[in-house]
Amino acid sequence: MRALRGRFIRGLLFSGLMFGLGLYGAGCDEGTSDDDATPGDSTTGGEDTGGGGTGGDRAELEAPPGSVDPDELPDSDLENQPGNGGGTGAGTGGGTSPEGDQESPWGRPEADTGRPLPPRRPMNGSAQAAYRRGLQAAASGDSAQAQQAFQEALRADGNAYKAAYNLGVLADRAGQDARALQLYQQALRIQADYERAIEGIARIHLRRGNANEALSFVRPLAEQWIRNLAVQAIYGDVLVQANRPEEAIEAARRALRRDERFVPAMAVLVKANLRLGRTELAESILNQALQTSDSDAELHYLRGRMHQEAGQLQPALASYRRAIELEPSYTEARMALGLQQLAAGNYQEALQQFQTASRLAPGVAAVRLALGDALRATKQWQQAQAEFDRVQEMEPRNAEVHFNLAMMYREAGEQYPGMNNLQAYQRAVSELNRYRELMGPSLPRDDPSSTYLEELGRLIEREQRAIERDRARAEREAARAARQAQEAQEGGGEGGGE
Repeated sequence: MRALRGRFIRGLLFSGLMFGLGLYGAGCDEGTSDDDATPGDSTTGGEDTGGGGTGGDRAELEAPPGSVDPDELPDSDLENQPGNGGGTGAGTGGGTSPEGDQESPWGRPEADTGRPLPPRRPMNGSAQAAYRRGLQAAASGDSAQAQQAFQEALRADGNAYKAAYNLGVLADRAGQDARALQLYQQALRIQADYERAIEGIARIHLRRGNANEALSFVRPLAEQWIRNLAVQAIYGDVLVQANRPEEAIEAARRALRRDERFVPAMAVLVKANLRLGRTELAESILNQALQTSDSDAELHYLRGRMHQEAGQLQPALASYRRAIELEPSYTEARMALGLQQLAAGNYQEALQQFQTASRLAPGVAAVRLALGDALRATKQWQQAQAEFDRVQEMEPRNAEVHFNLAMMYREAGEQYPGMNNLQAYQRAVSELNRYRELMGPSLPRDDPSSTYLEELGRLIEREQRAIERDRARAEREAARAARQAQEAQEGGGEGGGE
C-alpha cells in the first residue's frame, strides 16, 4: 500500500489551487479570521473584518493585496499580515514597490503602469452588521446561520461583494460547485478585479481537471488588471497547474517588478521552478520569501514539501504543522501531514487531519480517498466503505479507490459485516483486478497489486481447503451420527423382542 500512497503524495504536493477556500473575515469550521488567512485584503474603511490592519487613512476605499500606488505610506494596512494557506492572496501587501527607475532583482519597475483598478467601497451600516454576524456564525461552525447573515448583508447592500464571496465559500465547502460558481461570479460582477472570487472560480475548474478552462478564465483578467498583484499571482499558479511553468515565472516576475517583496509571486516562482526541476533555485527563492514573511502559511507548506522530497520527514512534518498553525483551513497542508502520519502508522492523527480536510473540501475525491484510507486503518470498515463509495461517485474511473477497497477487504476478512473470510478475499481480488484494468498501460511493473493478488490467491486456497475440510468433517460427523442413531434403533428393537 505504501508504494501506491507515495505516488498519491507526489501528485498531491504539486497542487496549488486545488482545494477549499477560506471565508473572508472568518475561517469556517476552524474559527479563524480571514485576516489570519489573507493579508492585504483586510480593511475597507467602514467594514469590520474581524481585526487587524491600520487602514484608518483609507476610510473609503480598499486596495487589493500588493496593488498600491508608489507613493503609498509604508505603514499601509496591507503590510505585516499572516499568510494564506494554499492561496495567492497572501503576501507583504504594499509599500515596498521600487521607486523611480531603480532596478529591482526582477527587472525594471513597472509600478505606475497599467489600467487603474476599480474602487472598492465599503458596505453600508446595515450590511456591515449582518456581515459581522455571518463571520461570527462561521467562526462557531454554524454554516446555516452564517449563510442567512451573509444573504441579509447582500440584501441590505447589493454591492457587498464580500458577502457574495463568503456565500460562495459556504456553497463550495458544502460540495455545491455550481452554486459556488454562481456566487463567486456574482462577487466578481460587483467588484470586477476581486482576486478572491477569481481564485474561487479557478479552483473549481482545477478541481474538475480543467486546467485549460481555468487558464482561459484567469488570463484575460490578469491582462486587464495588471496592477492587481494578487490576480497576477493567481494567474501564475494556474499556469503552473496547466504545466506551463516558464510562463508562470514570467507572470510572477511581472508582479515582482511592481513590488519586489510580494510573497505570493515568490511562491509562484518556487512552484514553477520545482516543476522545472530547479530545486536549488526554488530553495533560494523560498528562503528569500521566508525572510520577507515568516508568517506566510504557503511558504511553510512549500518548505515542508521540499523537505519531504529530500527524505527529511521530521522537518517536513514540522513545516506542515506550522502551515496549519498559521492557517487552520489550509487543506493541502492538512492532507500532506495526514498522509505522512498515515504512512507512519499514526492513524488517529491522520484521521483527524483528513476529517477536517473533508469538511473544508468535501467535493475533492483525493480528500475522500484519504479519509476512507484512514478509516480503514482504524478498522471502521463501513465508514471507510461509505467514503470509497463517494469517491467512485465523484470519479467513476478512479483506480486508487479500488486498490484501497481491496486492502480493506483483505484486512477485514470476516470482520467485515456480512462477509466471511473467503467472500472478503474474493472481493479483494475483484477490486484489485478492477484497479489494474483502470490503470492500464500506466501500471508499473513493480506495482504491489501483483504481490497482493498472489497472496490473496493463497489465502483463498487456504480458506477453500478449510471449507472443504469442514464440509468433509461435517459429513463424517453426520454419517457417524446417522450410524449411531441406526444402531441405537436396531439395538432397541432387538431388546424389545426378548
